[in-house]
Amino acid sequence: MKNTILYWTSVLLASSALILSGCKSEDDSVDTPITPAFPELLQATIPAGENSCAVTFTPNMDWSASIPTDEVTSRWFTLRYDPFEGVSVSGKASTEPVTLYVESISTGTFDENPVCEVSLTMNGQTKVIAQITRGNKAREFELYASEYNKTDDSTKDDFTIPYVYPETALKKYSGPDQDSGDIVELKWPFRVSSFMYVFKAKGNFNWLISKPEGLEISSMAIADDPGSYQITVTGDFSATNLDTHTAVIDFYDKSINRDEDPGNNAHNRYCLRIPGFRDIVRHPLANTNATFTFNNEGKYISNSLGNETISENLSTTVSSTEGLAFYVAEETEYGYVFKQGPAQWVTIADTWNSELEDVFQEHQYTVTVAPNETGAARTAKLIALPKSLADELQDDDPFNMLEGTDFKAEYKPYVYATIEQSDASSSGDTDDFITINPEVQDRFEGSDAIATLTKLDPDKEDDFQFFMDHMDDSHIVNYAEGWMNKNYPVYLLTCKANPMQSNDPDRGIGILFAEATYNQIKIDPEGTTWLACEPMEAVNGKTELFISTEGMSGTDTAQKGDTATIVFQELAPEGWVKGTLGVIIVVHDYGSEPAQGEGTGGESSATDAF
Repeated sequence: MKNTILYWTSVLLASSALILSGCKSEDDSVDTPITPAFPELLQATIPAGENSCAVTFTPNMDWSASIPTDEVTSRWFTLRYDPFEGVSVSGKASTEPVTLYVESISTGTFDENPVCEVSLTMNGQTKVIAQITRGNKAREFELYASEYNKTDDSTKDDFTIPYVYPETALKKYSGPDQDSGDIVELKWPFRVSSFMYVFKAKGNFNWLISKPEGLEISSMAIADDPGSYQITVTGDFSATNLDTHTAVIDFYDKSINRDEDPGNNAHNRYCLRIPGFRDIVRHPLANTNATFTFNNEGKYISNSLGNETISENLSTTVSSTEGLAFYVAEETEYGYVFKQGPAQWVTIADTWNSELEDVFQEHQYTVTVAPNETGAARTAKLIALPKSLADELQDDDPFNMLEGTDFKAEYKPYVYATIEQSDASSSGDTDDFITINPEVQDRFEGSDAIATLTKLDPDKEDDFQFFMDHMDDSHIVNYAEGWMNKNYPVYLLTCKANPMQSNDPDRGIGILFAEATYNQIKIDPEGTTWLACEPMEAVNGKTELFISTEGMSGTDTAQKGDTATIVFQELAPEGWVKGTLGVIIVVHDYGSEPAQGEGTGGESSATDAF
């Protein structure tokens, strides 16, 4: 019995072992779940100037990727997985790498560094796999000072026109030391009305200009240089600019608060030197180093384009601050003399308008010259000193301006013009300005005279009537006023016969004019072909003239009654006509009468010259 029990026990144990050896456990009969494989966190930057950043991973399961939808992220970023784009994209599991892109919506930012997080979701699990930063863009700004031509003659100083800019930009001011940047000084060309400078500005952002008081700034696009602007800075004549000082202008980013400084070149500052005008005396260009001419009667003689006018005095302008002081220094063989009282033959009356609020203003002044009754020609220098220099003269003695026979260096810039007055004998009453050559006296006498010469007298009504009768002849009436004021003599040469018809083929009308220095002879009107006047030789200090009514061609083209004038002129060293010395009115009083309706002279036009 005992053996039987042991037997069956062994059989059961063997059977159990066999069964156990032929079966799997419950765990071995079920597949193990797949775990999502997330990539390592990518931290990258989209550099300035670029638009996207790649995010690459190999998804072992179906996936979706997304970026936040908050306002900042939405303004700067989007997600793209070709061909899809948006805040989220998706795809299938893959054994190959998958690339999606974080793209920047805006191509540039100067002061912000927005960050975009990319989240990847697989099998219900989500993880941030990338942090992408938008790179900060650097502001760029450059300012160039235009080329200015400085010459010894300040009246020719000016910018190069069209404006020329160098290749090197100005160094910016970083403060507080002004030496930290370039300093440009404003200029005052004669063609403009104030201190100024012209620049070229170029930047990659929208900018505004911050300026201090006393400056005006304007800008305009430069057509042939895209993105560049011409900047004109002008200094006004306010008390702010009365004395020389340095100012700072700032080209700052339009998008920022001007009082903030976020860095990254949001501010671009430059130093300007503003010249003070307290001691500036600005004369019109025509008055700078000019010569003002007065006749012996003290009347001002001006000449514009050959047209001479006579005035009681010289009235002109000057720009300065209040307190300008005028001085007159007469030139003598021993140097300059400042005359006072009755000996002062040049006086100046200034008319500063104290009712105006202008610190620096243009005001009129008048130069009056006394008649030169007995003396020789005289010359004087005009000086206009600002108040600061005038106050420094010891005891208000103008002789303190002199050093030896010349002006001291600090006063020379204020000696601006010369007065010239003719001597007492050079008036229009001179009897011998034109005289007849005794060798040809017979041509002017008797019933056979070929010409008559008459000096017109301003005090005779009949002679005045001659001008009234020729009001339509501008070449005659233009000289009436100077004749009436006795600034020069006028002679009437009436030609009664053709001198070339005599037995002497060279028989012209020879006359002499007196010892007056002249530079040129003009026939008026221009283009007159029937009249010629040629200087010949000097006789006893007088120059002989050969006057012919045949003109230069030798052909008499005039009709009876035609008129023209011979004008003796004095030229300034610069070449312009300084004055008229004498006039001969020539009347062609022989030959055929003009046909009905034809004129009786050269160029003519109605005028009210006197």
